[in-house]
Amino acid sequence: MTDENKAKGPGQNGRGDRGGFSFDDRDGGGGGGGRGRGGPGGPKGPGGGRGGGRGDRRDGPGGGASGYRVVNELGALEKALTKTDFVAMKEPLNAVLRAVKPLRLASIEKLDLNTRGRLITSLMRVQRLPKPAPSEVAAVEAAPEAAPAPEAASVDAAPAEGSTEAVAAPVVAAAPVVPAAPAVDPKVAAYADAQFTIGLIWSSMNDAERARPAFENAGRQPTEADLAVPAQSAAPARTERPERGGPRGDRPERSGERRDRPARPERAARPVRPERVEPFISSGDWQADVKKLEEMGRTRDAARIHEKNASFADASRLFEGGGDTKSALRTAVMAKDEAAFVRLSAKLKGDEIVEALERASAWEKLMEFHVAKSDFESIAKLYERANQFDQAGLAWERSGKLSLARKAYERAKDFGGAHRVRDLEVQKLIERGDRLGAATLQAGAGKKAEALETLKPLPGPKAFHFMQKLKMTAEADAFAKDELAKAEAANNPVQRARWLELLGRQQEAADVYLAADRKDKAAFVFEAMGDLKKAAELLEAAGQLDKAQALFTKLGDAANADRVKAMPRPEPKPKTAAQVAEDEADGHMPPPDVAAAAGPTPTASA
Repeated sequence: MTDENKAKGPGQNGRGDRGGFSFDDRDGGGGGGGRGRGGPGGPKGPGGGRGGGRGDRRDGPGGGASGYRVVNELGALEKALTKTDFVAMKEPLNAVLRAVKPLRLASIEKLDLNTRGRLITSLMRVQRLPKPAPSEVAAVEAAPEAAPAPEAASVDAAPAEGSTEAVAAPVVAAAPVVPAAPAVDPKVAAYADAQFTIGLIWSSMNDAERARPAFENAGRQPTEADLAVPAQSAAPARTERPERGGPRGDRPERSGERRDRPARPERAARPVRPERVEPFISSGDWQADVKKLEEMGRTRDAARIHEKNASFADASRLFEGGGDTKSALRTAVMAKDEAAFVRLSAKLKGDEIVEALERASAWEKLMEFHVAKSDFESIAKLYERANQFDQAGLAWERSGKLSLARKAYERAKDFGGAHRVRDLEVQKLIERGDRLGAATLQAGAGKKAEALETLKPLPGPKAFHFMQKLKMTAEADAFAKDELAKAEAANNPVQRARWLELLGRQQEAADVYLAADRKDKAAFVFEAMGDLKKAAELLEAAGQLDKAQALFTKLGDAANADRVKAMPRPEPKPKTAAQVAEDEADGHMPPPDVAAAAGPTPTASA
């Protein structure tokens, strides 16, 4: 084996697919067609660059499915190569040869990168394997076989009996001893066959430089029969289609009577297509053009030319004659023709008049139109469009949109007008019963005292919650203490307990509720404190079994929950007017049916 066929070792010239190294300086490294970079052969060398992709069918006979058949046989060869089993290499090498020969490759470069790299790697690894040493087998020489004794020479006559003449025995010449051929080691024979097959594979790809050392290793040269390429099978001949027009068979008789085809309805007459209008070519003189267009009956086209040249009166006349009333109104306004405006506006809707006036930028005329209709909202929008926010505020105020009026005054820096409109807005909200909205406006303006006075007429707990919502915590606590003192002075334990609850003194509130025999209200206090068992017991004693069952279930007390569930439910009793008033004072609004059964109650604004 020559030095040039020795492996260069791993890590050189890039990474291959399996072997991981290059076997030949011409391989370009990365012989496996994998991710390695090209070696001395460069990226364009065989197996170099980023390869390993699918074969391209356009690359000739070596791409696509043909290359796949070659690669498919290399797995068994690699498996035998790891065991250095030359006997097992015989069939894979013959299969590779059968796959490569029909390709009739002019060069190995015709194979795709993946097939080329893997084939070079596998063949060169087998080709560089050392020749196995013959095993210690005694040379068995062929034993000399005894030549068959020739038949005795024919005797003309047998000797007579009693003859004293001795008959000499015929002398047979001994056959020469041929020594047996020495036994051949099967490993050595398999190695020679593998090298010879590799040489044939290289030769089928016209690579004589790699085939020569393979034949030398095999110890024999190929014959013409070994190098012959099998003939390609011819494509099957295309079968001719039988000519048409032959005799047809008899048509089967139609079963049943043939239905009469319904009469086709008469097609409506196609409307006459209007004649195509020839394009008008301007003469360069617009006055001559409008005269010509008017003579042709194209009045609207003539009107557009008049409008373009600021001849608005003629444009309005021609637009009106052409039936375009909105354009006629627009140009009449631009011509300041009041009589035409009145006449044309009577034919249009209000939105169409507004659109025409806006397109004409006749803002004063548009303002007069809105004033005549007392449309102060549209007037306010026009003033805001003109950045006249003080006038917009007046218009919004006239339209009843106090919130928008206040914002317009603020944008106009008219703070006196803004405060005046805010007071009107607060008064209107109080009249509607929205005291929270009114107090929010006052608090936003820094009038906390006025906001408190607005909320105080509400029921105490509700006023307390609204104060907290407006971030007036100190004022809310002071209000609650005053209400607590009033409840104590009036000896009203329920109101007293409620204010203790709102002030966060829950234990005192629960004791007062229990002293007043209000177990239902005390239960809610204990629930807020986290004592669910006590709350459930109080609710059960108060007859609110569903709520008691829910609390027992929440506690995980299944026995008590099942017990309460099995208890009969009492019939609900309608609340009295005093109870409804009490709930409302606590800040809880009753359901509509309960409120209707209890009768009229004081309103929130009382």
